[in-house]
Amino acid sequence: MKSKLKKTIDFILIIFVFALTGSSTAFLSGIIMTAIGAEPWTIGFAVGYLFLIFPLYQGLTLVFAFIFGKFNWFYSRQKKILKRIVGLFTNRKSVPVSETE
Repeated sequence: MKSKLKKTIDFILIIFVFALTGSSTAFLSGIIMTAIGAEPWTIGFAVGYLFLIFPLYQGLTLVFAFIFGKFNWFYSRQKKILKRIVGLFTNRKSVPVSETE
């Protein structure tokens, strides 16, 4: 019974970290974009907002995970995600130039 309770609490903490991170990222991204002078509802604001969200979300996830004692769980997941993203750009089979012409 104790193991099931521990798993339930871990699950609740993980969901709580995701909820706090998502809300905080959306809130802070808007503040940062306004602070740098981007006008809302413009293309520049939208593009800047999108480029700001990803690194801010990753950083805040680790901050909140550390606060709630789930840092190792989130850090291991982020490493896997980063390896997959990097793999998308580095594991391409190179085609010799003579075959493309």
